[in-house]
Parts: sequence; C-alpha cells; structure tokens
Amino acid sequence: MWYAWALLLSCLSQVTSITLWKQNSFTESRFLDDWNVDSSRDFGDESMSVVDDPGNTSSRKKVLRIFYKEGSYSGSGDYRGAQFYSRPISPRSCLTLDYKIYFANNFDFVKGGKLPGLWGGNLDCSGGRNADNCFSTRYMWRSGGDGVVYAYIPDSQKTGFCDRNHVHCNYDYGHDLGRTWAFKTGEWQKIRQTVKLNSPGQQDGVLTVKFNRKKVLQMKELVFRESDNIEIEGIFFSTFFGGGSPSWATPVDTYTYYKDFKLSDRGC
Repeated sequence: MWYAWALLLSCLSQVTSITLWKQNSFTESRFLDDWNVDSSRDFGDESMSVVDDPGNTSSRKKVLRIFYKEGSYSGSGDYRGAQFYSRPISPRSCLTLDYKIYFANNFDFVKGGKLPGLWGGNLDCSGGRNADNCFSTRYMWRSGGDGVVYAYIPDSQKTGFCDRNHVHCNYDYGHDLGRTWAFKTGEWQKIRQTVKLNSPGQQDGVLTVKFNRKKVLQMKELVFRESDNIEIEGIFFSTFFGGGSPSWATPVDTYTYYKDFKLSDRGC
C-alpha cells in the first residue's frame, strides 16, 4: 500500500511540473532572440556559432557551439569562450535549469573551466566579487572532467559548512560543491540543477543536481540570499577555461556544444 501511494504521488508531481521557458530552435540569424540577454556584462560573440549536431550528423536540428582558441583562458583576449546573463522568465524563488552539453573529442579539461548555471540578485557573483547581494550556481569542469557546482553564495552558511562532504570552500572566489560526477568528451550529456532559495534569515535553501537523469548531488540547509529582494533571475551562460592564469589555458583549439535549454518548476 505504501509503495502504491508513493508511486501515485510521484506521478502527480511529474504531471503538475510546468515548463516555464524552452529555448527556441537555434538558427544562424536569431539564435538568442528568446533569451532576453542582459548585455551589460558579456563577452564572446565571436566565439558563438550555430552548427550541425556533432553527435547526430543526420539530424536537422542545429546546436550552439562555443569556440575556445588554443592558449585561451579567462584572462586572455578574443575567442576565449562566451558569457552573458539571461532573463527568459520573471524572477522566482525556486527554479530548475536543464540543458545538454557535448565536449569535442579533442577537449582537454586541463585544470578546469566554467559552464552555465542559474543566478540571482545583481550581476556581481563572479570573478572574486562579493556575494552579499547576489548568488550564482554555474558549473565547472575540473581536471579529468570532474563536475562541480561553482557556487557564489553568502558567507553566512551553517556552522560546519566547509566540513561537509563534497564541499571545497573558497571564500575569495567560489565554493566547489560536488565532484560527484564526471563529464566525458564526444557524447551528449544531460545536466539539471534545481535551486530552492532559502527564506531570508533561515538556512533552508536546497541545491540538487542530476546528471544523465541520476541524482548526483543534493545539499540542504544552504543560504543563497539575505533578503527577499533577491530571487532567481535566470541563466548565467558562462563558459571559458580558467582560472585567471595561463596554467588553465586550453592547449588546442576546441569546442563545447549546447542544446535543449529549459526552465521549469520541476523539483520545486
């Protein structure tokens, strides 16, 4: 009887999940028209293009490709990746981001690099800036392809935060949450994050990650915000090698590819 009720509740939860925004098909002339991009802090137009699906050459569906020039990293010049803030929907206190990513066959993970995630508050939660009035939950690939959520969140976390499993603290830059999955080259991989903001003054925020449909990370009792003025604004599309020194740079010209971006209330 208990199993039957659990199955019913699970089915009802799936039925009531609402897709709030889904990326239109990428086209060469209008590939970001539906993203509502904030252009006040962005780079990388020259690195973005729309191409055939590298994992399915017979598909007519186009995908977004990001180019990283040999020797590029976050502190280098053009063709180092791309970054922009996007607000496709109105702000919310809980949101799920899905997308699929493909690393080129020659992709060398080196020491690490950034990947898109969610954000809220002002546009300052990156590059070592203070996280008092914002948060961001971009991913990073680390050496060997290890995956983490690279979190800019307030310092007012629960006592013992840095001693928790799968937490690698860095109060000058972002905290690594995870290393519980690994990205691969030459194949499409599905990644999902759900952020449920804490109630202001409480340590009750939740972060969940699924990789290829398997739950690989869930962290509770988090603080994402100090004020209810901060909500989840949208997608922080951010990808480059680094780190801010040449030791992070890609040794070859290489690419990542993206498709099927979606925002929903699944898991909220």
